Amino acid sequence: MSSLQSAHRTFLWPDPGDQRPAGETKATTRYLSCVSRCIRLVRMEPWVHFLFPEVTVRCTIQRVFLFLLAPLCCINVFAAVVPAAISATAEVRYHFGDNVTWADPGFNDSSWAVALGGLFRLPPFHSDGIVWVRFRVPVPADNAAGASLWLFNPHAVSEQVFLDGKLIRQSGELPPKPKGVRLPMFTVLDPAGISQQASFATIALRLWYPPAFRYSGGEDHVACELGSTAVLKERQRAERLSLILSWVPLLSLDALLALLGFGLLGLWRWVGRRDLLWFALLLIFYPLNHLLIDLPVIASLPITSHLWACLLVAGNIPAMFITVKFLWILFDLRVRPLSIVLHASWIIWNAVSFMTIFATTPSPALAWMMPIVIVSLTVFNLGTLLIELRYLVTGPNRAIAAAMAVIPIASCLSVSGLDPTNLFGIPHLELFQAGVFFVGIFLSVMLARRAFAEWREVTRLRVEFSAAREVQQRLVPAALPSIDSFQIEAVYRPAQEVGGDFYQVLSRKDGSTWIVIGDVSGKGLKAAMTGTLALGALQILTQEPLEPAEMLSRLNAQLATSADGGFVTCLCVLSSPDGILKLANAGHLPPYQNGEEIALESGLPLGITVEAEYCELAIQLAPSDRLTLLTDGVVEAQSATGELFGFDRTRKISTKSAEAIAAAAQAKGQEDDITVLTLTFAPAEVLHA
Repeated sequence: MSSLQSAHRTFLWPDPGDQRPAGETKATTRYLSCVSRCIRLVRMEPWVHFLFPEVTVRCTIQRVFLFLLAPLCCINVFAAVVPAAISATAEVRYHFGDNVTWADPGFNDSSWAVALGGLFRLPPFHSDGIVWVRFRVPVPADNAAGASLWLFNPHAVSEQVFLDGKLIRQSGELPPKPKGVRLPMFTVLDPAGISQQASFATIALRLWYPPAFRYSGGEDHVACELGSTAVLKERQRAERLSLILSWVPLLSLDALLALLGFGLLGLWRWVGRRDLLWFALLLIFYPLNHLLIDLPVIASLPITSHLWACLLVAGNIPAMFITVKFLWILFDLRVRPLSIVLHASWIIWNAVSFMTIFATTPSPALAWMMPIVIVSLTVFNLGTLLIELRYLVTGPNRAIAAAMAVIPIASCLSVSGLDPTNLFGIPHLELFQAGVFFVGIFLSVMLARRAFAEWREVTRLRVEFSAAREVQQRLVPAALPSIDSFQIEAVYRPAQEVGGDFYQVLSRKDGSTWIVIGDVSGKGLKAAMTGTLALGALQILTQEPLEPAEMLSRLNAQLATSADGGFVTCLCVLSSPDGILKLANAGHLPPYQNGEEIALESGLPLGITVEAEYCELAIQLAPSDRLTLLTDGVVEAQSATGELFGFDRTRKISTKSAEAIAAAAQAKGQEDDITVLTLTFAPAEVLHA
């Protein structure tokens, strides 16, 4: 049963066994009871803490929630006291086919089928689509000259209304060139020429239904009444008001979803999660889809069937596309064939639905297209359901997958005709719409909690990043000291994420100089603090008469007992003014001399075990010899295609300046901190020449 048909039955023919006060229905009572439960629920402080842990916003949440519920409560009360219309009691007969003489009041229609309660069957699919409906209504004896006709319009898209054989209204165009128009639910006509002597007037309706409407059979309903123009006009206004008010609860729920959607859009701008963006769009376009389809009915606006088809497709296309996109982002899917199938199914469904609504005559092609509509929608529903069930069994988003599964299940039930209406006492609320509302609320809560937790984590990382940057600035000297007989150049290029590169140039009293470069494992504040610990120990040990291997052993003993699970690679160089260098390596990249790698034995990185031992190497530099020290940020620079800068390129450019080496690595694609230090031997007589 469609939402429009359910509206007819709920508001025109209330349950005669209902003993509530005039105008109040069971639906209203159940709905107000549901609202009272919601109000009690929102007062539960744990609900607020479930959504926003450690944040006290109870009063604000209550006010917002009750503000949104207020229209629902009040409008249901107003709708409850609007008197329902009562259908005229007249024998209704109908017949398939077309003959203009059937409008004559003297025509004998006793052989026609009887439409019990005004319900008549739709014409067969392979027919011209025309059905005639006739009934006789009593004429008020006291005001026949000023009488009007109240008509409860059927769902036919083209019709002619005859009163005692005279055409008093035509909407749309009938065959052979039909053009449909969807009429308001209630109409009051002002016919002229009603005989004051007659006790009854004959009403004949010539109705045309397009092939898509009559493919699966079904029924339609009609009712009418003659009466005082003033009374019927007032009745029409009351019925339209009742119809509008009956839709407001459902529209309020849609508005709530749309508000949640815009709220999630703001949250997306805040935290940048793509799943928030697409779910926000989903919450906005689902209510928009309902509004486009239902607005002509709610506002009692006549609308051509072609325009209605355009509105239907215009609302469905973005909603179905966003649904697939959201699932792919939410579950991080990589199954391209399934994506193609789902997108193809909703494209076919919308395209074929559009064409079937535009069709005016039955044909073999149209008969094939009608099942395609059902099959394509079923494929779309089952495809999305398959994804959700897959992640319901295994996956990190089981609760979200379970909630999302409600929508395709509800849609499948709707296609199969098992879709109840007026759920939870809310007029016109069908199972599919209830599923969308449930999923919208549940996922909004889940995604908002996730975004809030992510925001807290980002805030914590931002504070840690700032502190780590500040600490990292102390790992490199602000200015390089001058060294006798050497020219030194250093370049430090930090990555976006705080790393642990460090270097120091420290002079001793005997004229020798310590040149130390290293890299701390890990990132962030922890790496920076470990580097600070290593430099603190280094500055103390440089004043002792230690050789490079002894220096590394002492640093290793300090870090092995103090470092929190991390380690440090380190290369120590002790230079003398005469060009003699002593080197020791603890897991760091070996240095380069004049473009060739120095064969320096490497020990374990510092901080792994106190038993580590380190070897030492002494070399003599000739005038203009260059020693190049660097960190792995140079070697591990990586292009967009994944190509590493590598050791070969590093060796080939190791004779260049520190600035040139760092720039080449950055141009490749910086992944880590880049530190380059070059030491060129130039005796005093060369420096002063």
